[in-house]
Amino acid sequence: MSRLDVRAFYSVLDEAPQQGDILIGAVSRVVGDDGYTPERWQALDEHRTLLAPSQAAGIALVPALRVAAGRALVMVCSHDCGLNKEFNAVVDELTKPSEGERVDEDTAQAMAESREDLDRSFTVSPLVDPSTVLVAGKQVDRGLLMGGHILGYLPVPELRVGDLVVVPESVVDLTYRSTLDRTAYTQRISCISEPARERLRFALAKLDVLRTPSLEVQLSAAVGQKITSAKVSKSNPLIVELTLADGSRIELLKKPGSPAPGPTSRTKRSVRGDRPKS
Repeated sequence: MSRLDVRAFYSVLDEAPQQGDILIGAVSRVVGDDGYTPERWQALDEHRTLLAPSQAAGIALVPALRVAAGRALVMVCSHDCGLNKEFNAVVDELTKPSEGERVDEDTAQAMAESREDLDRSFTVSPLVDPSTVLVAGKQVDRGLLMGGHILGYLPVPELRVGDLVVVPESVVDLTYRSTLDRTAYTQRISCISEPARERLRFALAKLDVLRTPSLEVQLSAAVGQKITSAKVSKSNPLIVELTLADGSRIELLKKPGSPAPGPTSRTKRSVRGDRPKS
């Protein structure tokens, strides 16, 4: 998978909130008593505090609650469906026939968008300096890292607006996941393109759920063989099971995509703040 350049990575469209948005937000994490911080997170730990000391609870010792937090450029990791789940449920309820008064689609969307309690939280990961990424204490190969070949990291090209560097060349550290309130970020810096979102989803899948980084080895073994059957897994509809002529099987994970365009979706009014125009 080739690396995306700046024009292919970012989107010039000012769209509704979606997966992959780059925000001026914040991250936080619970830390141990020794206060250990990996080098790549040192710039993120602007504030440290002890919220509660350790205490005994019967025969068990409840550890101290220590938190490190800071402001950062972050990328939205939650899928679009998760960002709008409650919003869509409210719109469906308002527009379907019921004992109450039914409203049209536009009115229902406006009513749902005016509510402050819907879909308040989503997950984000911070953008970090590539030079601070270490594996077992050693700096990783920058070419491999920025080529998207290091598990847990998504390369982000530099974004400039005029002479101003709005987003420095960085990597999204997907091993650091924070929950952010929809009202707790200052500004959206940029949207990203659909090809960039595909890379984000694949990077998340590789880190969180796939047992192997890619299917290349399995697919290479299948070249020249006849596929005798193909079916959707009963246990997981995202998996397609292929049976080959020699009796071996391959499981393929369906590519997750963005929701199809439709009338039921938030508008860009849901974005708090405007991003710089290029």
